[in-house]
Amino acid sequence: MELNGQPPLGSPLKRLAAILLDGLVPAIIMIPVAAASSVASASLPSMPSDLMLTVLIFLGILTYAGLFSYSAVVLGMWAYGLTPGKWMMGLQVIKIDTGAPVGFWRMALRQIVGQWVSAIVCYLGFLWILFDRNKQGWHDKIAKTLVIATK
Repeated sequence: MELNGQPPLGSPLKRLAAILLDGLVPAIIMIPVAAASSVASASLPSMPSDLMLTVLIFLGILTYAGLFSYSAVVLGMWAYGLTPGKWMMGLQVIKIDTGAPVGFWRMALRQIVGQWVSAIVCYLGFLWILFDRNKQGWHDKIAKTLVIATK
């Protein structure tokens, strides 16, 4: 479905896949670190305290660096109306009035404030996509955006 000459709107399934992919990278970063921390703490009695402290500090720095780097990539992509998951699924967030990709601040409004509002009432704001003519969730309505398919 084209809206004012724009590309077709992103399907709810592709949007769901994009959300899941957006959560996958932080999980991939955190799972090995959590497992290593668990193993390190389980061997606490047999491990010298200096070595234990070194391992825990290293794991903390590794986690921080990984999540900080990923956050920098995500924030950079927001300037183009993208998240890593949307990029992988061929979706982009555009302004409803101009059809141009949203900028950083509108994407921040959508992702931080809008998605919180969409989730607060039993995720009804996300499910709204299934019933809305323009496939807009509450977060899209708050930020005045559409999610389009780019491929």
